[in-house]
Amino acid sequence: MNGASDPAQLTAAPAPGAARRPVARLLLASFMAVAPLLASLVLLIYPWMERWERNGFAAWVPAWSSGYLRGAVSGLGGVSLLLSVSSIVQVRRRPPPA
Repeated sequence: MNGASDPAQLTAAPAPGAARRPVARLLLASFMAVAPLLASLVLLIYPWMERWERNGFAAWVPAWSSGYLRGAVSGLGGVSLLLSVSSIVQVRRRPPPA
């Protein structure tokens, strides 16, 4: 009997590309965690830049230059930053799929 046709050996052999799947999942999970991190940094920093007052919304919304609105947008960025950092920590602690 040929050893290659043994069902036990056929199921034990990894499928082609199976070794790359955990790496692809890790890369996808990392991207899904880093993208909100970058967005939260923009929300945190951009309201305090000079360009904040030189856009189209400044003419439509009178409270656009208010420190309260800037603080609210930065606060959302801070909360988003905390959530994205915790997401990154969870991705790093997650065991690789079997």
